[in-house]
Amino acid sequence: MGELSGAARARDHEDPHQGARRSARGQASGRAHPEGGRPAGQRAAAEMMEATALDAATARSRTRASRRWRGAVVGHLYLAPAIVLTGLFVYWPLVASTVLSFYDWNLVSPLWAAVGWQNYRELIASRAFWMSLVNTGKAAAALTVLTVGVPLLLALAVQRVGPRWRDLYRVVLFSPTVISMAIACAVWLWIFHPLYGVLNTTLRLVGLQGPAWLSSSDSAIWAIILVTVWKTFGFNFVLYIAGLLTIPREMYEAARVDGASERQLVWHVTLPLLAPTTLFVFLSTFILSPQNLFIPTQILTQGGPNEASNNVGYLVYQLGFEYFRVGYASAAATLIFLVFLVLTALQFYLAERRIHYGR
Repeated sequence: MGELSGAARARDHEDPHQGARRSARGQASGRAHPEGGRPAGQRAAAEMMEATALDAATARSRTRASRRWRGAVVGHLYLAPAIVLTGLFVYWPLVASTVLSFYDWNLVSPLWAAVGWQNYRELIASRAFWMSLVNTGKAAAALTVLTVGVPLLLALAVQRVGPRWRDLYRVVLFSPTVISMAIACAVWLWIFHPLYGVLNTTLRLVGLQGPAWLSSSDSAIWAIILVTVWKTFGFNFVLYIAGLLTIPREMYEAARVDGASERQLVWHVTLPLLAPTTLFVFLSTFILSPQNLFIPTQILTQGGPNEASNNVGYLVYQLGFEYFRVGYASAAATLIFLVFLVLTALQFYLAERRIHYGR
């Protein structure tokens, strides 16, 4: 009680100057602490830090945009040679051929005679054109089935053998691809010989009479298909080998743990994961079939007998460089391009709905 009464008496006798100083400090403190409770100096520092952070973020955004712009420019520069060459050797000939199809030109004359749609009307009425189109469709279907199915089966078989034999089989099966088609056709001319050829000699040993492979209307187109399959299947075989190597081993192990048999592994693991490779093999084989058929047709049969083995690629060559009807040949090439474009787009549409790319 004595201490409390002493403190009260000290407040009563306080120096009036000290009270004034406390009042002044209170007013100054009130001015320095506006609403929000922060001193003015702290608020200014915070605003400065926010402005600095905003400037830094803006600078980083500009830097990223500049890097993206420079990267895009570099990418376009790298692509420019390929785009120029593609335009020069693919799109420009396509446009020139389409324009030329409305003219009559003999390849040597400086004059082009405009004929309008006459080349197309004559082509549609041509029996040779429709026969070559049917032969090409037949050959393209056979090539697509054989050069997709056979390489796939061989790739699956090679992956099951031991490492010692695997590389040997790969080399042996791929080797026809690196042989010149002209040399291969020269060898097949001897194989198809009706009297001395290996094929008919082997058939006679088992009591069968082989046909005249290249001079019969029934077998000529199939002889060309056989040669083309033998020459081109090795490339697709290597593509399937590469596709099989990309399938993770863990997926097979997980399927085996779940009790899957070897057949189920192929149907439910291997084939679905090989679907993108199969689509590429299928489309590339179909699109390139006229080109792959050209050299065997030229060397083995020249489109005969009676147009039985002719195809659209060789027909365009005949019209343009044997009969010198360049405008007519250009019309044929344009129609063939449109047919294959529609069929390829349809295949893409149907295949893309069923293929899983692992995205």
